[in-house]
Amino acid sequence: MKEKSAVIRFGIIALGVIVLVALGVTPTPEGLSWAGKMSLGIFVVAIVFWVTEVMPIAITGWAMVGLVPLLGILPAADAWTASINNAIIFYLCCFAFACFVARSSFAVRLTGVILRWAGTNSSRVLLGFMVGTALISTLMDNLPLTAVMLPIAYAVLDANNTPTGGKSAFAKCIAIGIPWAAALGGAMTPSGCIINVLAMSLIEQNFGVHISFVQWMAFGVPLALITIPAGWFALIKIFKPEALSQEAVDTGIKRASSLGKLPRHEIAGLVVMLVTMVIWIASSWVTAIDITVVSLLALGLMFFPGVEAIKFNHFLEDSPWGMMLLMMAVNVLVAALMGTGATAWLVSVVMAPMTAWPLIVTLIALSVLGCLLHNVIPAGPACAGLIAVPFATIVASMGGSIAATCAMVGFWSAIALMLPLDGVPLLSYSSDRKYFSFGDMVKVGWAPSLVMVVITVTITPMTAGLLGLP
Repeated sequence: MKEKSAVIRFGIIALGVIVLVALGVTPTPEGLSWAGKMSLGIFVVAIVFWVTEVMPIAITGWAMVGLVPLLGILPAADAWTASINNAIIFYLCCFAFACFVARSSFAVRLTGVILRWAGTNSSRVLLGFMVGTALISTLMDNLPLTAVMLPIAYAVLDANNTPTGGKSAFAKCIAIGIPWAAALGGAMTPSGCIINVLAMSLIEQNFGVHISFVQWMAFGVPLALITIPAGWFALIKIFKPEALSQEAVDTGIKRASSLGKLPRHEIAGLVVMLVTMVIWIASSWVTAIDITVVSLLALGLMFFPGVEAIKFNHFLEDSPWGMMLLMMAVNVLVAALMGTGATAWLVSVVMAPMTAWPLIVTLIALSVLGCLLHNVIPAGPACAGLIAVPFATIVASMGGSIAATCAMVGFWSAIALMLPLDGVPLLSYSSDRKYFSFGDMVKVGWAPSLVMVVITVTITPMTAGLLGLP
């Protein structure tokens, strides 16, 4: 997204300030406190600032958080306390895993495996890249994984003498398919995307519903297993990718073969990752295991003498600290909405008509709304913070599953399949290669989005029922 001029950005900020001042002096709607009105206004203005990117989104988030104690919405101590939770701490380990994978030889080796299997069949190459990306995404956040996989795939395109500028159907498929796969694969486990953990923590804090590691997988794995093939099928049928040259295939295989055996530190890091995943899964049955504690121990092991899978300076350089800061800011803004009764008012006044509909109709409406919101609002944590509690409140009042709604919120807040505004598809769209356009993504993205809507209103609630989750 092209950066706006300083004058335009200043104008947007000034307009936001004017809106908040006007909101502060106008009459407060019945049933809503002044503090609740202002907390809603702050969140909405924050979303506008995030969408228009007047400042870095994490900085915008914390600037808006500063208004919460300034206006007396929450005491300062309560605001700072609300910013940190186990989800923030848990993800420190995931940052280390992402750094390790990004700086390892795994992606290049995986490309060699894909090309040996697929040959010049571009549809199979695309499927291989999507499946491989999705599997890695279970342990690595979506954005850094996409940043790793795209250059590897682009090297295959370059070896194939693929033109830039949207002239190649196969390039369109790769440039759209890899971000899709990273996002959908990230839905399979809590560790796959920081937004999964945010959605889980918001629901647990506000409704007391705990979702274990394996229970989340029971929601996320079916979504990925169905939607990834659906997305792949839509890509190859709509764009009809051309075949690769044998030279491109041979070049990719040769590059992977030249790496030799896995180095010791990569083997050690892989062992730590796999053992950690096994323990995280076991925590669903062994209640004495705290996955946050396990993640901190795993973080230490990645730097342990004899393992040293990554270097600390690489950890600092590669980790998405801005996303963590944004999550912390969203936690405070949501706490303000809840603490002032603004969320309850929003549900009772704005969303109350939905309770008169059949539950399945309400679920469809909420799922479609979640899909559309994140395709327009690029900040996934902001989407989760905005819709998690209202959606769960509405569904719970109708006898539906809070846990299934949590999964729905997590999925849609992390996955945007129709517009390249979210950071994951934007990474591909903003490349100088310009392999696809806005219209290309809309043209193909509606199909897997529709599949996701169907899954979130049928399979996800049924899964919650089978697991005995409220």
